[in-house]
Amino acid sequence: MEQKSYFSDLPEDIVMEILSRLPVKCLLQLKCVNKKWYVLIENPIFIRKHLHNTKNHTSYFVHHYFLDTMKSGFTLFHHDEQNQLIPKSHLYQDVLNTSTHLWQVLSPLNGLFLLYNDREDVALWNPSTKEFKPLPNSQPLNCPLYMLSSYKFGFGIEPSSGDYKVVWMRDYWDVDSEDWHSPTIISVYTLSMNSWRTFEEFSVSSRDLVKSNGKTYLNGFYYWRACQNDKIFAFDMNNDKIVEIQTPKSFVSKQGDLSLFNDFIAMYIYEPIILGRETSIDIWIMEKNGYWTKNVRIGPFLNIKRSLGYGNNGEIFLEVVTCQLDIFDPFLNKNRVLGQQKSGYSLQAFAYNESLVSLKNNCIL
Repeated sequence: MEQKSYFSDLPEDIVMEILSRLPVKCLLQLKCVNKKWYVLIENPIFIRKHLHNTKNHTSYFVHHYFLDTMKSGFTLFHHDEQNQLIPKSHLYQDVLNTSTHLWQVLSPLNGLFLLYNDREDVALWNPSTKEFKPLPNSQPLNCPLYMLSSYKFGFGIEPSSGDYKVVWMRDYWDVDSEDWHSPTIISVYTLSMNSWRTFEEFSVSSRDLVKSNGKTYLNGFYYWRACQNDKIFAFDMNNDKIVEIQTPKSFVSKQGDLSLFNDFIAMYIYEPIILGRETSIDIWIMEKNGYWTKNVRIGPFLNIKRSLGYGNNGEIFLEVVTCQLDIFDPFLNKNRVLGQQKSGYSLQAFAYNESLVSLKNNCIL
């Protein structure tokens, strides 16, 4: 008589390999099947393995402002079985179950987004698991004479512990003296502690930095470019120190964005965009601190209004004059149409990989 075999009889490493290739939605359902699978899927080793496997299945996340509702939202583009992009749009207010309807976002890290707004609300969010975690209040200068007038955020991982950190750099306007308050205030949030640590910084101001459209966390450092493109700043997640790094002088007269390219920090450099004129983008990579090499030129592009974001492998999200959103595919060397923004405008676009990374305070990955 032929003996039947069951999935549950397979060795655990084989089960882990199979399950780690499933979408998050399926895994969340499987957690409810039995305790053994629940423990496996919650295991940090499994979460890391699943995160590695999902890097081959990239979706696209577009951050919008909708004019009809005067609220911010997003569109997720998933690939279907025929490799066609299927969009689904949402308002943050509806998905996050919060009264706050205006959010800004940083590029995702391991499937997690940092959300924030001008009201000093800050939160972490995993769209795949639907976990949403508002961060504790942090008001280092709680005085009516000081107005928060400039700020920048960073989001990364402390390599020595695997803990997630949020960096919040703030500058205040002194209403009484009609001048900037000095020094700059930096607050660092640690996920496992669910708390902020605040200190003063004299060497750099948030007013000197530009928010990046792409991912700029790499190997324990979060990077911002300077307003004049003459330098970049790196925040060391291990010791909470800021390092200044020079860029080539030729960057200063150009427009530029900072992002990753093939796991290097890179500057995307181009001439000011003029409608009707072709625009090419030069990608310079930083091989080590202060040493830059021109890697590749992409384009030329015609009738683009602006770039909205960058992928790690050379993908560029472009808004064209018809308000159409395209993505440049470096492997095909051509643009693909993502969609048309009819009721508002797109603010940022990212390559996105879903993940099981949890926002529980004790989650170290």
